[in-house]
Amino acid sequence: VRIKFPDSAEDTKIYEIEDLNKLDENGIIREKSKDATCPIDGRQGAAYVHTLQGDEHVGPSSIMLSYTWEYTIGDIIDVLTNYCTNNNLNPKEVYVWICCLCVNQHRVIEKKRKGEVVPFEEFESVFFKRVTSIGHILAMMAPWTKPEYLFRVWCIFELFTASQTDGCKVTIEMPSKEREDFLDGVSDENHIDNLFGVLSATNVENAEASYESDRTDILHIVKTNTGYEEFNVTINTLIRKWVLRLIEDAAHLKLEGVADGEYDEDCVDFHSRVGVIFLELGEYNLAIDMYNVALEMVEKEFGCDHDKMYYPLASIAGVLTGQGKYEEALNNHAKALTIVENKWGSDDERLALILYNMGDVYRMQDEYDKAIDVLNRALAIKKEKLGQDHWKTAVILVGIANVLLGQGKNEEAKEKYQQVIPIWEKEFGSDSVEMATMMGNIAITLYNQGKYKDAMEKYNRCLAIYEKVYGIYHAETIRTRNNIEILKNKI
Repeated sequence: VRIKFPDSAEDTKIYEIEDLNKLDENGIIREKSKDATCPIDGRQGAAYVHTLQGDEHVGPSSIMLSYTWEYTIGDIIDVLTNYCTNNNLNPKEVYVWICCLCVNQHRVIEKKRKGEVVPFEEFESVFFKRVTSIGHILAMMAPWTKPEYLFRVWCIFELFTASQTDGCKVTIEMPSKEREDFLDGVSDENHIDNLFGVLSATNVENAEASYESDRTDILHIVKTNTGYEEFNVTINTLIRKWVLRLIEDAAHLKLEGVADGEYDEDCVDFHSRVGVIFLELGEYNLAIDMYNVALEMVEKEFGCDHDKMYYPLASIAGVLTGQGKYEEALNNHAKALTIVENKWGSDDERLALILYNMGDVYRMQDEYDKAIDVLNRALAIKKEKLGQDHWKTAVILVGIANVLLGQGKNEEAKEKYQQVIPIWEKEFGSDSVEMATMMGNIAITLYNQGKYKDAMEKYNRCLAIYEKVYGIYHAETIRTRNNIEILKNKI
């Protein structure tokens, strides 16, 4: 590869070194193996792997690389090297099954020349035996903002098959530069939106394949055996677990780089942003751990009444609310409120956010008058600072609608939710978690009014989004699924 691409070897993609559309021109892989005898059929022209000799070069595979031919050689080497390093393995003793090198590409070309395609049933059988015999899939994701892997039907089918096979391990990795870019972006406010975009990216019906017949056959298997929705949820759950592990490991490494108890602003910011991600994903214990790191550092350095304390206090209050610890949450909110008022005044946007969150806690405790009071204060601030149609102002309207819903004023609540829908759809998109929450809220008002079919339509749309983004075990997903079961008995 370095001879053919002297200035860009590491950036060369697999399909550039072996283009299977060029039937009469060998790429690097076929050229290397064109004169070798295939040990499987005894004919001239072998797989690249059959040209290798010596224990340092070839041996029984312990992992199967799941990737796309769009990936570069440099990224593939990087992922495999990191895998060995992270698992304390000697690279010379780790053998990898990789299709471009282990499949006899000469036989692939022969069939293409004849217009033949390997029967899917045969291909699937060989593939399943390979997955089960190797027992470990290493799936490669890049770029993290839109992994090409998730848009190739064979790739996600490999990942799904491995995840459903007893005794088969699944590992997901990304190239170092992608990991660094992902972790650097944690402090970016848009990072969470990008993250949720990745978590909800899989849709097997939209995935592509080199051969349309393969795509058709795989979709038939998926639809028949599991259904598209369950398939997509399974893949996104795997991606979600991988992301959580990646972030948690990064947070631990960040903390290890700081002297015990010493204040480090970058560390505080990182843990605060990671806390937001964990909170959004319903990982409350992990979120509390992250926020407590920030809180303890800030408090030790600046004292308990410093303005820097308001954010970790308010953030921890949000987690406590999610855990149902309402009095503890209100106590933290009150501390944060005092700090903000003393530092920035009574019309600051930070104050409006705290008031909104306090209103939510009061609502959960059925203290509706207190809830309406603080929410109206928050709404007045947001309207003055941002205007009526800003999405942050709409958030306060949702809070008020939730209180109205709790009071049994279903029509009034539904009207306010509907005021918010065009604002949020424009800001977040029609398949966002925010819109799912709105659909769920409207479903409740419809249910309370006896409009069960309309409510079911909203709940189903809501559930589909939650399962894809949050996974099947998230509290919101479970709650929505339970609501659907209750509703089924009414229809």
